Amino acid sequence: MIGEIFKRLMNFWSRSLFIEPFLVLALIIGFTIGVFNAHKEKERIYFLIYFLSGILLFIIGTILVISRLYPVKESIEIGEIDNTIFELIEFIAFYHFFRKCLRIRRIKQVLKLFLILLCTIISFFLIGLIFFPYLISNIGEYSLFTNVVEFFFLTVLCLAYFYELYSSVPEMNLFKRPSFLIVTSCFFYTALMIPFFMIASEMLHFISLVYYILTACHYLTFIILIFGITKAFLSKTPITI
Repeated sequence: MIGEIFKRLMNFWSRSLFIEPFLVLALIIGFTIGVFNAHKEKERIYFLIYFLSGILLFIIGTILVISRLYPVKESIEIGEIDNTIFELIEFIAFYHFFRKCLRIRRIKQVLKLFLILLCTIISFFLIGLIFFPYLISNIGEYSLFTNVVEFFFLTVLCLAYFYELYSSVPEMNLFKRPSFLIVTSCFFYTALMIPFFMIASEMLHFISLVYYILTACHYLTFIILIFGITKAFLSKTPITI
């Protein structure tokens, strides 16, 4: 029994080229450092919740795969619901971060609009799962669509930050600004992966090896983001500076 579970675990991790366990470890380290460096700053606390939800997402996903407690469709539904909720938590954490970082009023209004749109899309998806019999393929495609929308919104916000940053005289060294580390790592995490999520469903069916390689790349960019946020946690100044 233990041998079979271990075999399933190794097979599952191999789909991300064994990057996933390192990603979970990075989340745990980031969360631990964040707990001791929260400084009662609201934006740090939102990122702590973000890290914790990421840890739970990957642990639950791994348990679902290796335990086989539920039929395939139910496991996929639970996994995609968890993933979608994680995406919402992720965007909410960055929403509060950018709301404090960005100065231009119109951009802040766009930020609020992005949150409303994403909440609407996610609500339709979750309500649909409850009341409509989605096919397994439809569940994955809608989840990927939500990913694309969220990452597009975050990419736009990163570009808005860079626009504001470079349109004024810098007050301090960029690499000493916690916000610059977070936004730069977030930009690579989101912008690079949008094309992948747009074709991921078809790729999984026709070129699965490339899909797994790009999944590993997605996890690597996530680790870079975690490193950027964790480094910002260690700063004595507010992370939105």
